[in-house]
Amino acid sequence: MTPNDNITVGLVSVIIPAYNAAPSIRRCIESVLNQTYSLIELILVNDGSKDETEEIAKSYGEKLHYIYQENQGETAARNRGFNEAKGEFITFIDHDDYWESRFIESTVCFLRTHPDTVAVSVAVEHRSALSDTPLVRPEYLILKEDLKRLPIIIGDFFSFWADHDHVCAGAVMLRHSLVQEAGGQRTDLILSGDMEYWAFLATFGNWGFIPEILLHVDGTQVPRGNLYQKYYQRYLRCATVDDWEKRIKPRIRDDEIDGFSRIRGRVATWYIFAFVFCGRDRDGFKTAIQFRDSLEGKFGKLWRLGLLFGFLTWKPLCVLVRMRNRAQYWYRDRRRK
Repeated sequence: MTPNDNITVGLVSVIIPAYNAAPSIRRCIESVLNQTYSLIELILVNDGSKDETEEIAKSYGEKLHYIYQENQGETAARNRGFNEAKGEFITFIDHDDYWESRFIESTVCFLRTHPDTVAVSVAVEHRSALSDTPLVRPEYLILKEDLKRLPIIIGDFFSFWADHDHVCAGAVMLRHSLVQEAGGQRTDLILSGDMEYWAFLATFGNWGFIPEILLHVDGTQVPRGNLYQKYYQRYLRCATVDDWEKRIKPRIRDDEIDGFSRIRGRVATWYIFAFVFCGRDRDGFKTAIQFRDSLEGKFGKLWRLGLLFGFLTWKPLCVLVRMRNRAQYWYRDRRRK
């Protein structure tokens, strides 16, 4: 990443990586332009789209800085935006998601009033193509309605993250100085690249959290008929957990090990699912053995069950999981037609 020395105090650089984003990009752009905070630089990086993304983006004229690049992936598009950004603060949002109007004002205010923090995130509502029920993260915001919802400085970032799953793309505001020091996102991680970046950035200083739902993540915008194929192609390129943690692990302090191990277990659980999904059963088997004690959730229990009699029970389990996944994705695609 190339350092940008031409920084404007108070300016917020918003980066939107966009690939075949025509169905939802207007909603995303409008949510940026309708913020209550006005000093914004909007950078849209078109990552080789083959639909009307370019026409829609250019229709906004000088309201945004439009960049086109050949398809290199979402993280490469974000890094391109980082290189162009001139703001004191940097944030990015995926093209199918959108903000409440106070997102930028709230996060910038927090960073200005807490100069000892390097980043801050907000609460999120998630919608998935595989479920009709939205999720709120952190969940305690809906389970404990009488809780005082005051912004906080997170004491143990990794443990808080493991407990509350509170951070994702679009929910975070970063200081430009942090991005310059840490560098950009890894472009070789197709899965959990964002999680790797949050974990890496968390080793550079304190994070804040604003317990207010200011981001809406909308995973329902996958083109019709392509749901299974989309995930199959992504999962086929899944890395290893050891590779995922290679620039984070050397920076973890002793008091962060427990929380980080839980986050790494979450990544391992997902990676095993990806391996099984696309038929890489032996890779999944090796990963399940390596991280058996830290696998989490219902799939963590399932993977441990599959290890009961070694590969003898692992292989049939993988076949059953794949059959279920194919049926689930087929059903969701049918409903969306």
